[in-house]
Amino acid sequence: MFQRFLLSIALITVVTSALIVPKVAQATPHNPGEVPQSQQTAGSRTFSETGFTVANYFLKTWNATPNAMFVYGLPISQPFIEQSFSNPGEFYRVQYFERAILEEHPENAGGQYYILGRLLGYKLAAARSGEGAFKPAAKGTGAYDNVTKHNLSDSPAPFKSFYDKNGGLNAFGRPLSEPFQELNKADGKTYWVQYFERQRMEWHPDEPNAKYRIMLGLLGNEFRDGNHKTNPAFTAGAALPNELSGANNGASAPTTSGFVYGFNAILYNQDGAVDRKRSLQLAKDAGMPWIRQQVRWMDLHDRSGTIYWGELDDIVNDASSMGVKLLVSVLAAPSWATSNGKNGMPDRDHFKDYNYFMGEMAKRYKGKISAYEIWNEQNLAHENAGRVANPTFYMDMLVGASQAIKANDPSAIIVSGAPSSTETNSWSVAISDITYLDSMFSDARFNGAVDIVGVHPGGAGNPPDTMWPDNPHTGDFTKSREFYFRRVEDVHALMQRKGVNKKMWVTEFGWATKNNSEGYEFGNKISYDAQASYIVRAFQLARTNYKDWMGGMFVWQLNFAVSWKANGNELHEQASYGVINGDYSTRPAYRALQAMPK
Repeated sequence: MFQRFLLSIALITVVTSALIVPKVAQATPHNPGEVPQSQQTAGSRTFSETGFTVANYFLKTWNATPNAMFVYGLPISQPFIEQSFSNPGEFYRVQYFERAILEEHPENAGGQYYILGRLLGYKLAAARSGEGAFKPAAKGTGAYDNVTKHNLSDSPAPFKSFYDKNGGLNAFGRPLSEPFQELNKADGKTYWVQYFERQRMEWHPDEPNAKYRIMLGLLGNEFRDGNHKTNPAFTAGAALPNELSGANNGASAPTTSGFVYGFNAILYNQDGAVDRKRSLQLAKDAGMPWIRQQVRWMDLHDRSGTIYWGELDDIVNDASSMGVKLLVSVLAAPSWATSNGKNGMPDRDHFKDYNYFMGEMAKRYKGKISAYEIWNEQNLAHENAGRVANPTFYMDMLVGASQAIKANDPSAIIVSGAPSSTETNSWSVAISDITYLDSMFSDARFNGAVDIVGVHPGGAGNPPDTMWPDNPHTGDFTKSREFYFRRVEDVHALMQRKGVNKKMWVTEFGWATKNNSEGYEFGNKISYDAQASYIVRAFQLARTNYKDWMGGMFVWQLNFAVSWKANGNELHEQASYGVINGDYSTRPAYRALQAMPK
């Protein structure tokens, strides 16, 4: 019903709102790549009506505005970088809404005017300064703006009451005209109107619903239609060119050189057994110069806010000096960051703390930690203190952490947390990895937040070429696709259906051998030689059958047997997946990987 009240403003360019507020002394970005990443704050909201997500201070501003749905309307774009109208050559991150355009001002970061509405009404009024209603007026009844020399009152139309109840100066800006009567070209009728820096109000006294007697123009829609007919930012979920997104401060999206070969490993000397430099050298000697190291947030971040980096400094520096690249998976929230005092994902109120920690880590280890995987097997209840986290909740955490990392290290690679391969569907146990990934991929924010899709395919006792039901193996753990390495094909098919055009990394895969752990009995049928053969064959599949979409693989694992031997149980299932023994002697799997062409 609102369309008939619009003022036609096609082909009008956007004007910046920075004209009405003081700026702090800080350089304004003069090319899209210089625009800083968004300031972080918890929360995001995806509007099902349009498919667009509002997050960080855009959402905080939307939430803080009374009657925001009416004042701003629905989001109609992703955030993107746009040039200023009043100061050509200056660029800002903006997000379009039906009735407004909100704009980040990094020079005001931390202050009241970080998010401002663009002066769309100012642009409409700019060419009319000579008309009577737009000329400076004498002070009348009601409020008087000494800057623009215009009155704001409830006579002849209740514009002041509407202004005061729906956001005031922040939402509408200063008055630019006196109330006057104007023809609405959309319906051919004349209405009382008043122009403001950010809007145009129109009074419809005969409207039966009192809520709609003051109408606002759909100015965001009009500016979009006049200026952005081919801009991908107005397509929900579309990947934006760097000059629009400002991703990585204008740099190309992070990439790796060639296929990534890596191990999962323990580099902490937690029990006095692990020789970190020896382990790093083994990875290099095998031609597998990447290590995935899990880091527990709970061990490093104090309730006071202090971060105790401790041995992680030594791990990062040793890996860097030895030419080994690190993929760090950060998980396990401190008990103070969760409502139940356990160590699953943080409460939503503590997302900001996780984001802060990830940002500080990226800042401290910029250029030394190459990639970050956000959490681990988030579809398992035990990774979230007993209950699987809702995928939307996980995505909210992922997006905030990704942005915090990129703000401090634009070259860092962001890997989505890899769900565990399963067809169990119980929130107290696990949710199917395909179901969980479907929800993640359906989130319009996924493509923009992630560089690499992380996966953890099953293997059980099944050779890598087998698959249920077309080419199954025999024995236990064979009659479901969750138990096969080729589960990666199911994930890739889902990525294609959902429009996720990313490389995949297998951040954990491997085959257990003889062990004494319940639930891993399938390993007792796999010899060391078979383990070696299976791992090498999996890499061969990745480099041939999957070469167009598989970008890297991390063997589970290098040296866990060393710690388990020190703790008296070298037959634990984790040790059985290893490619070296507890005394650092190598298994056939290590030697086969070392000899494998890469």
